[in-house]
Amino acid sequence: MEEKELTFGLRFDEIKLNKYSQFDLEQDFDAEAKGLIEFQSNFNFRILEKEEKIVCTVDVRLVILETKEAFAEIKVENFFKIHPFSEVIKKKSENNYDIPNPLLRNLVMQSISTVRGILSEKLKGTIAQKEVYPLINLDNIFKDKN
Repeated sequence: MEEKELTFGLRFDEIKLNKYSQFDLEQDFDAEAKGLIEFQSNFNFRILEKEEKIVCTVDVRLVILETKEAFAEIKVENFFKIHPFSEVIKKKSENNYDIPNPLLRNLVMQSISTVRGILSEKLKGTIAQKEVYPLINLDNIFKDKN
């Protein structure tokens, strides 16, 4: 069976910064150490079928490598409008959808870029201001989706 090429429109609809917390650190550490921060990331998707949107939520926890203390946390919801929604997102059952892998990868890449920009601004003037939210291997995120 020949696969039909899927063409669709995708745009940001809204970006919500739901949480940004920065914590006081209690333990001493080498603030000049290279690779000061570990970025622990979690990604979730939610379908808003009536609104024809997909939401990619990114939670990131910044941990001081040397002490394992949490330095900051951020949670960002990225809302994407998809057109034509019903041709791209196939509902299999209640709360179960078939979403093309290339679309999911694109949403994650756009969401990571958004979080990277927000973190860059929020971390200014802190010990982590020179730390950059790293590139993420999408194969690790989608290893169970294939």
